[in-house]
Amino acid sequence: MAKKPLFPGQLDDENVIIYERRYWFTILEWIRLPFLFLLISSVVAWVVTTLLGPTSVLSLVFYGLVIMAIAWLVWQALNWENDRYIVTDKRVIHIEKVFLTLEKRDEAPLTMIQDVFVEMKGLMTHLLYFGNVTIHTAGTLGTIRFQGIRKPRKAQAQILALASQVQAAIPMEETPGVQAVREILGWPKPEPKPLPPTAEELHWESEKRRREQLSEVIKMMFFPKPVFGENQIIWRKHWWVLLNEMASPLLVFVILLILWAAVSLRFGVNFRFDLLFGISLVAISLWITWLVTDWWNDLYVITDDRAIDIEKMPFVREERREADLDKIQDVRYLQEGFIALRLDFGNVRLETAGGIEAFTFDSVPHPREVQIEIFRRIDRFHREIERQLQEARQYEFLDLLGRYHQRVQGNSGTEP
Repeated sequence: MAKKPLFPGQLDDENVIIYERRYWFTILEWIRLPFLFLLISSVVAWVVTTLLGPTSVLSLVFYGLVIMAIAWLVWQALNWENDRYIVTDKRVIHIEKVFLTLEKRDEAPLTMIQDVFVEMKGLMTHLLYFGNVTIHTAGTLGTIRFQGIRKPRKAQAQILALASQVQAAIPMEETPGVQAVREILGWPKPEPKPLPPTAEELHWESEKRRREQLSEVIKMMFFPKPVFGENQIIWRKHWWVLLNEMASPLLVFVILLILWAAVSLRFGVNFRFDLLFGISLVAISLWITWLVTDWWNDLYVITDDRAIDIEKMPFVREERREADLDKIQDVRYLQEGFIALRLDFGNVRLETAGGIEAFTFDSVPHPREVQIEIFRRIDRFHREIERQLQEARQYEFLDLLGRYHQRVQGNSGTEP
């Protein structure tokens, strides 16, 4: 018996990898306004009914408003539930429905994916682990957005891994004829290209329940885990950027220190003032710690096969964008200002295809060296792709000779 498709238009040989709807917590945002309208209209209707009676015209008007609020709330709940976000081994799909009025479907093949962007805003997105995934494509569609889905970082890793698998030239399993011809010609067997890790292979994506790994969850809310490969290079913003951001708390500290010293010299030891000064020092220390953590969490990573841009502010925001190196069209850098030139830092911009917003490695040290390293990785990646294409062409040639070899052997075996 044929398996029932999970969505309209699913192909017979198409496997569904991700099938999601919006995370349950996001419904609170969808029904917030109708619920508030329902609450206010209900309270006003009750007050008017108490004062004027249930049959008054004003009471009937507010009863109507209550019914409208209920209908609005139900409408929003139905619209929230309707959307589907799907990733298969062939394409990504967003099915959007508005109850009784609209159905829209955006999809793109995996081969058209340029980069994938993850955004997590607010404390609850980190505690419950949900967020937005934006898939940039090279087609006219531009972007496909998965809004408010669970485990967005895992979904990003899975989409990129699937896209790499589709686009990689993976040699097919060789027949005995092909193996025989390869031995005759003395050609070595091609080495399969290691694929990027799937979501299940990423050790920072534990499958345990959130409450069972609370300490790890809290740690990841402070610091990202940029583990993408053995040959990765990680850049952070130049130390001058951190020093510039710390100017305000340091200035406040100096002013408070001068004020405390002046008061102590003029009036002697004052417990209340010393306590206030101590509390201020704790607040400034927390402020500086926050700035240092925020600076430390902005990471720019290059690996053997992809570029990663991570912008993270603890508890507040995390943005993670990744793209394969073969999607990068050009790399440029800009050093602007006397300080940037003297201390040698600047912005490196990585452009991808399709007019999509570029990657930006902001204020990284030695931007010229960063640009050279990125180009070196891109060149190595392209040479690896060319090697795989040559192996694929070699396999096609061997396959043809292998079929001929098997046929000759078959014919010689049937001769009397």
